[in-house]
Amino acid sequence: MLFLLTDIGWSKNYRRIVSLAPSVTESLYELGVEQFIVGITVYCPKGMIKKEVVGTLLEPNVEKVILLNPDLIILTKEGNTKATAEKFERLGFEVYIVEIAESFNEICVNYFNLAKKLNRVKDGKRVVSTARRLLERIYNKLKSFDELRIFWEIGARPLFTLGRQSFINDYNYYTRTVNVYEDFNVRYFNVNIENVIRQNPDIIVLVNMGDVNNDKEVARWNRYKMVKAVKNNKIFVINVDNSCIFNPTPLKFAKSATMLAEIIHGDIFNGK
Repeated sequence: MLFLLTDIGWSKNYRRIVSLAPSVTESLYELGVEQFIVGITVYCPKGMIKKEVVGTLLEPNVEKVILLNPDLIILTKEGNTKATAEKFERLGFEVYIVEIAESFNEICVNYFNLAKKLNRVKDGKRVVSTARRLLERIYNKLKSFDELRIFWEIGARPLFTLGRQSFINDYNYYTRTVNVYEDFNVRYFNVNIENVIRQNPDIIVLVNMGDVNNDKEVARWNRYKMVKAVKNNKIFVINVDNSCIFNPTPLKFAKSATMLAEIIHGDIFNGK
C-alpha cells in the first residue's frame, strides 16, 4: 500500500525558524523546538536561548530575516499582514501561516497542525490533552455557579469590546460568565459607554493593551454607581504584557481561564 508523507505524519525537520508572532513563539517553546528558533519579534517571549529580534508583527525587518537564512518563517493570519507573507514567499522562503481561531477548539486545531508541520505530533497531543484536563477541572468546579454577565473592555480610547466571533467567549464558558455582547456576530467592535451602562454587567474586565492608566480607567468606571459591577466592586484589570490571554496556546488558554476564574470568583473558586 502506498502512503503520502502527510498520511503518516512525516514532515521536514526545520533547523532555522523565524517566528513573527508571540503565540507562535510560545507554541514553539512548548513543542520543544526552541533550539531551532533563530529570530523572533519584539513582543515574543524571550525564552532561554538568545535569538535575533527582527522587528514587530506588522513591520518585521526583512533584511535581518534574510541574513538569518531561515528554512521556515511562521506567521499568523490575525497578527501579521498578507503582504508580509507574500514578500517572504517571493524571496524564496518557506512560509507557514497559522489560521485565525474563533474558539478554544480552533486554537487546538491550529496548534496541532503546527505540531505536525514540525514533526512534533506527540508533543502536540500531550499539550492539548493537558489543557483540556485543566479546563475540565475549572468547569466542574464552577458548573453549579450562577452565570454572571461580563463586559470586556479591550480598548479604552475609543471604547472597544468583543462579539461572538472571538475565542474570548470560551473563557466565559469555562468561568460561568456570559459576554453581554455575545449576540453581536463580529470579533471586535466599537461601543459607547451609555450602551454598556444599559447592559448593566455584573463584571467589567479591563484588558490593558498598554495604552491606558489602570487607576484612571477604573476611576472612570467608578463614576457610574448604577452599574452592578461598580456597585459590587467587580472591576478587574488584566495587563496583556503579563498574560497570554489574547495570544494563547492551548495550555496558555487553560492557564488564563484559571486566572480569570480566580479573579472573578475569588475565594469561592479557591475553596476558602
